[in-house]
Amino acid sequence: MSTPQEDPAQVKRGLVALTRKRILGQDAAVEVFALEAYSHIALGPLQRRPGVFLIAGPNVEGDHLDLVVGLVQSLKRMGGLYKLAGNPGEDIAHIFSSSPATEGSSLLQVLKDSPDGVFVLQDIDRAHPNLRTHLEQMWSYGYIVDEAGKLCSLADAIFILTTEVAQDEIGEIARTDPDPARLHVECLKALVDAGFPASLLRHVDFTISLKRLTGGELARAYYNRLAALVASHGLVLEEGGLDARILLQVIDPTAEPTVPDIMLPWDTLSDRLAQAKAAGVGTVRLILDDELIRIVPVERGTPQWLIDAFAAVDPGPSADGEATDE
Repeated sequence: MSTPQEDPAQVKRGLVALTRKRILGQDAAVEVFALEAYSHIALGPLQRRPGVFLIAGPNVEGDHLDLVVGLVQSLKRMGGLYKLAGNPGEDIAHIFSSSPATEGSSLLQVLKDSPDGVFVLQDIDRAHPNLRTHLEQMWSYGYIVDEAGKLCSLADAIFILTTEVAQDEIGEIARTDPDPARLHVECLKALVDAGFPASLLRHVDFTISLKRLTGGELARAYYNRLAALVASHGLVLEEGGLDARILLQVIDPTAEPTVPDIMLPWDTLSDRLAQAKAAGVGTVRLILDDELIRIVPVERGTPQWLIDAFAAVDPGPSADGEATDE
């Protein structure tokens, strides 16, 4: 796990790279999130309160949560995910229980065990008003009190809030204004106008706004991602060599045949491309075969035995997104 003592530019690049593996076409939002999250972490003991960031805009295929993955994998550990919609009767009694005997993941208990963790509060706008009040007090004070009356600092914790309020409007604003500071302000205005609790926004350090993407933009982003990965191994993706059905899955995940995980575990795909290069392949085609994405050598002069052998050892990802051995 990286630390802020390492080269800052390298750490941020690593965070951006990990996050991009999970989310398509949102490069600007990924860059801003990486910068803001890293800046908070780098401040360390100089700060008094936890970092509080809000993710807004279109939540396509779980993009809000995918934005957090790189942060957890590279710089922080996951403290907990709290889905705040639909259980107002349990919010205060459960999430803010200070008793070690509380079943499940009491936020207070987890904060005491992992005061430097990442805590995701999903649909924060739909939380019970009393819960929001407790959270606002905790963020303002910058600490919690344990059973013995000891103060536990939250300065190293990061809270990620998500909301789907005004997502269409915010998605359009994010398309037209590339400046992060202006976008932050415009997003706050849109949220307040749509009825988002204004008191919560006073504690938000920065708002990360995802833009609306057309089907064509999603497909182009996915194609560029795959082509770049292929090129990174010294291979060439044949012109027109990406099966159109794969791109259709990006636009419409319900299309048949389905791909278990269209984003793929990129490290696994990278390993298979490396095997292709080592086998003497130069140009490849990616095809959808029996609901799996396969790598097929296509350059002129490739012996048929090599094509057959490589097809036999390239299993593609399994139903859970991992490669399987045949």
